[in-house]
Amino acid sequence: FFMARTGIDMVYDIVKRVLDIVLSFFLSIILVVLMPFVFIAIRIEGPGPLFITQERIGKNWKKIIVNKFRSMRQNKTASQEWLAEEKNDNPVTKVGALLRRTSIDELPQVYSVLKGDLSLIGPRSDIMGLGERLAEALPFYRMRYSATPGISGWAQVNQRYAPGNFSPQSIDESRVRLQYDLYYVKHRSLILDLSITLKTLKTLLKRIIP
Repeated sequence: FFMARTGIDMVYDIVKRVLDIVLSFFLSIILVVLMPFVFIAIRIEGPGPLFITQERIGKNWKKIIVNKFRSMRQNKTASQEWLAEEKNDNPVTKVGALLRRTSIDELPQVYSVLKGDLSLIGPRSDIMGLGERLAEALPFYRMRYSATPGISGWAQVNQRYAPGNFSPQSIDESRVRLQYDLYYVKHRSLILDLSITLKTLKTLLKRIIP
């Protein structure tokens, strides 16, 4: 299914890494500017940390630690539950809903991009517990982690979910996502990454300006 990496692929990996570092540097400036306002909004709504720390799956199934702005009441670092299953005991807060809709909750992940654990573009990384659950249910699921996971990806800009959801909430939805992800892993290129970036910006603008 997947061919051996060529010299052109190696050049792609290097150029993509450079772009990740440069763009993440500018995104980190936005993060620093927004952080005080996010902190105030979260603190007004109630007690709890500014960030959550999640155990996620990195390239080649390596465990990585990812930080996000907290959008739910609790920090369940390696939960095997779908968001829909968590809603009763760990609901999304009002501020959290806004952070998710605008994707501001994702901004702290630029630190993981600078470290090299994530890329700006690639298959979306799963929380460790949920990823293990999916690997048992879906053949070839681990193949999506042969590429560095990303904050946004081919599945994120093409797959449609129920209103209010921005990620799969069932095995069937995850199976569809896997098809998109395997397509990306096989055909990844700077042109495809650019296409995903533009589609991501378009999707984000639609959320902010309906």
